[in-house]
Amino acid sequence: MSLIALEEHYAWDPASEGNVVATWLRANNGVAYDRLYDRGPLRIEQMDAAGIDFQILSLFDPGVQDEVDAVRAVDLARRANDDLAESVRANPSRFGGFATLATQQPDAAVAEFDRAVTELGLVGGLINGHCQGRYLDDPAYEALFSRAEALGAPIYLHPTTPHPAVMDAWFAPYVGDGLHLASWGFAAETGTHVLRLIYSGLFDKFPRLQMIIGHLGEMLPFAAYRIDRYYGLGGGGTGHTLQHLPSDYLRNNFHVTTSGNFCSPALDCTLDVMGADRVMFSVDYPMDDNQTGADFLASYPMDDTNRRKVASENALRLFGDRIPAALRN
Repeated sequence: MSLIALEEHYAWDPASEGNVVATWLRANNGVAYDRLYDRGPLRIEQMDAAGIDFQILSLFDPGVQDEVDAVRAVDLARRANDDLAESVRANPSRFGGFATLATQQPDAAVAEFDRAVTELGLVGGLINGHCQGRYLDDPAYEALFSRAEALGAPIYLHPTTPHPAVMDAWFAPYVGDGLHLASWGFAAETGTHVLRLIYSGLFDKFPRLQMIIGHLGEMLPFAAYRIDRYYGLGGGGTGHTLQHLPSDYLRNNFHVTTSGNFCSPALDCTLDVMGADRVMFSVDYPMDDNQTGADFLASYPMDDTNRRKVASENALRLFGDRIPAALRN
């Protein structure tokens, strides 16, 4: 049984230069810092120790989404993707890659997504949440989603720091405790972003579009019943009605990964709501540990058929021939 991990990060300067987490790691955890910047022997050594056959790499949050100079963001995304493609070519049996996209310029993001998938051989795209307060339900991004659907290449919606207004209203007193980050803020931000996409009618327009979210679904599987029950109630409405219940889009247009959420009750809920065909293994390396993630999947009580699906078969089905054929054995 192959083991494929697909929310696995790396840092690359100049895009990652000055990153708060990378800067902290450099001063306080040199090993983790080295792992973050490595795309070679150190990373493969860690994969081998945990029995991980293949990683899909993505540029560390916030990628280029925080770059205020849109022209520079577009240039950085292109250079980052060229650089990542070199890493994939150097170890094609071990690494794939998600394209970095400069959502500051939607048209440029479409062109770069197309180039990254069709010319560079990357498996899809990864976007780090909102772009300086602009969310992906903005109609300007419809062309990007249309191209993703046409290519059959998924987009991973990765967390980022919540919208500045939300930071001020919710998190400001507790920034020192990290409430706005992975413990709570990331999931609240990303789960809300997903619902914005669903409520906008995006998946009625592009029913074959596939997206991925991490951390066992950013709390959405737990909330799915109430989201459906209260959809459209108590508000003025947006002028359109979805063709299906919100959770139907969650199950039909999204896959979720185990990244950084190695909790059996949470996986119980996610599997029950999403089904085993929609859950994929991930670690969130190097913020989380490969061995911990692999041991969690190996020890979780599930039948071998479903374990194979989560370990690799779902990823192989989703990404098709963009993943090495040898992993199908």
